[in-house]
Amino acid sequence: MHGEHAEIIAKPKVRLKFIDMARSFAILLMLEGHFIEHTFSNFKPMIKLIKEKGTSGYLFFDWWYFMKGFTAPLFFVVTGVVFVYLLARNKQAGFAKNPRVQKGFKRALELLFWGYMLQLNLRYITNTFNHEHPWIYAFHVLQSIGVGIIFLLLIFGLYKLINKGPLYLYYFLAGTIIFCFYPSTKQVSDGIYFPVNAPQVIQNIVHGPRSVFAIIPWIAFTLYGGMVGALIIRFQDHVKKYWFSLTFIGVGVLLNTFGRSIGLFLDDGLELINIDLNLVQNAWLYGRMGQVFIALGVLMLVDRWINFKGELFLKIGQNTLPIYIIHVVILYGGIFGFGLNQFMKHSLSGVEAILGAALFIGLFVVFINYFEFFDGIKKRVLNLFKLKKYRN
Repeated sequence: MHGEHAEIIAKPKVRLKFIDMARSFAILLMLEGHFIEHTFSNFKPMIKLIKEKGTSGYLFFDWWYFMKGFTAPLFFVVTGVVFVYLLARNKQAGFAKNPRVQKGFKRALELLFWGYMLQLNLRYITNTFNHEHPWIYAFHVLQSIGVGIIFLLLIFGLYKLINKGPLYLYYFLAGTIIFCFYPSTKQVSDGIYFPVNAPQVIQNIVHGPRSVFAIIPWIAFTLYGGMVGALIIRFQDHVKKYWFSLTFIGVGVLLNTFGRSIGLFLDDGLELINIDLNLVQNAWLYGRMGQVFIALGVLMLVDRWINFKGELFLKIGQNTLPIYIIHVVILYGGIFGFGLNQFMKHSLSGVEAILGAALFIGLFVVFINYFEFFDGIKKRVLNLFKLKKYRN
């Protein structure tokens, strides 16, 4: 994740600080969201009230819960933006000769590896594979992003093969098709998973007992992000003009406001040709996509108006993978089985949870501030292992 971002800052055709700003916001929202979710004592009762009545009775908590749901769509979309911007801006290179293709597949495998590795629990290794629905097979955010990158690459290859039409249209159609399948997965009865009779690790990718971020609908956000990345390349000379950012905000407002109406309109049209997709169930997907568009448009304006020099803040957005890995280890006890979650799960008051989240974020800000130092230590250790292996 972070390698791709470094190149945006280092060798861009257009300095796109708003992308790293969006990534930084997303990862910081994730850190505080996960910390509060797992330490706030009244979290579950208040979530139950929101689901039953539409509000917890506390405006601040309702707003926080809304932002928590906004974090993942923002993260997935911006991942697609960054990846396609770096992948497709080399217009001369073919698919196989584009250096970003090989790096992309390598990154996807790395994300899949860490996704499953973080679900390992060495503390209870004998029970890891014995439960009815073991978490080791869960399909979580890193795996979903990894598969999303593979889809971005395959669609880019298809675009190069056909060599007709704009790239952003390919990603738009792919994302829209994925969204169209979502209502079908929602209508499946509880306890029924597919692909039928497939191993659970495969079922979780599509619709299984541990499908936390299943490819339907989540990789659609990454594909729509790819569309945005392709649009940025197509209108490279206009990215910092008002009409470009205001278009994003306008489309975002329309999607967020009329998501349900869009679904009903499409359902009525498809019904004329005897196709029933029940797209009205996608209202929240269109709404979240619209909110991400609004955020990107606003950040484009901020990037235009302000000569933002918060390099540490931008650096956070450029190093999301190590932040994610370390936060899972510290908070959830990923890999080793020892985490903060064991000692303070749902045990803090609201004020304590907020202060704890601030300290938790501060820990990672310090880590990123000295990232080169820690990265240098890691490289020296790896070089020592390589040297010993060479001597043997």
